[in-house]
Amino acid sequence: MALVKGWQEEASNVVPTSAGCARAQHGGRDDRADALPPLPGPGDHLRCSWSLPATGTTWQVRTRQPLEAQPRAAVTALVEQFERTWSRFLPSSLVRQAADGRLGSGPVLVDLPAGSSRMLDLYDRLYRLTNGRLDPLAGADLVELGYSPDLDFRVRDGAAHRLGATHGRPTWGTTVSHAGDRLRLETPALVDVGAVGKGFLADLVGALLADHGVEELVVDASGDLLVRSSRPVRVGLEQPGRSGHVVGAVEICRGAVCGSGTDRRTWGHGLHHILDAVTGLPVQQVAATWVVASSCAVADGLATALFTTAPQDLARATRGAPGLDYDFVLLRTDGSASVSRGFRNLPAELFTS
Repeated sequence: MALVKGWQEEASNVVPTSAGCARAQHGGRDDRADALPPLPGPGDHLRCSWSLPATGTTWQVRTRQPLEAQPRAAVTALVEQFERTWSRFLPSSLVRQAADGRLGSGPVLVDLPAGSSRMLDLYDRLYRLTNGRLDPLAGADLVELGYSPDLDFRVRDGAAHRLGATHGRPTWGTTVSHAGDRLRLETPALVDVGAVGKGFLADLVGALLADHGVEELVVDASGDLLVRSSRPVRVGLEQPGRSGHVVGAVEICRGAVCGSGTDRRTWGHGLHHILDAVTGLPVQQVAATWVVASSCAVADGLATALFTTAPQDLARATRGAPGLDYDFVLLRTDGSASVSRGFRNLPAELFTS
């Protein structure tokens, strides 16, 4: 196995490798990719695990000591509040009510839970950084393509003439504004926070547990990980389509690792959930991305942004931007990869055959 040691810019930034996705790994260290256990725990010292349903999947929180009933109840309540607000699959959620016109025909004012402005601010930045290619209003395009709240996976008749900003679909930059935790929609529109929401919720869970005295933990939001640990936690980069197989690993003590891939939510020929919001079509050139950042929300959002924006363009756009320091691995559908310069300075490995 070969070890990729960093991204070298432009023409020299491509190295041959397998395509990949994301998964938690183990606290020990091993220099051979094939020696990494297929689905290990994220750290020998964080032996206590609590699983809970969240964001349509199963999350896991690992700690030194078992979580008591009070913090578990607080986390459960937080997750339920988040889903009542942001779930596009829950008919009674605020975003569904706003999209369906049940809160008025416009302008629509939506009062959100305290602190929601932090996620909205991040979406403002990502929308600008990607020139509108990452847009929460692209949720309407997912519905057109069949990834609807009722999961019928049926492309709507005439969808090709309605997809994306290029065909007049409302955009974050023209239709949405916010003042603090109040969201304003000029007309009813579906706000889909899938690119950032899971990571943002993981950050909220981590902060809530810190308030309950939990100093060390891993919040595993179904593959997006928030880590706060006195010892390195190893995170494996899972190969798309091969659950339990990794193409690399990174070790962190404090921060987040998030991955995005096209192999988990697919339907029809060439259809998946990661869209270029300008065209409204699934991105075809990128197979998977992983981002290491200080917060799970930032890592989650940038992992999606790397699907829609060339790595060198995103690097230039984020250079010097407060709170947006990150490192990344990007795997393309042709098997090539790009790796950020800073990745080589991390305790990290990317394996190629």
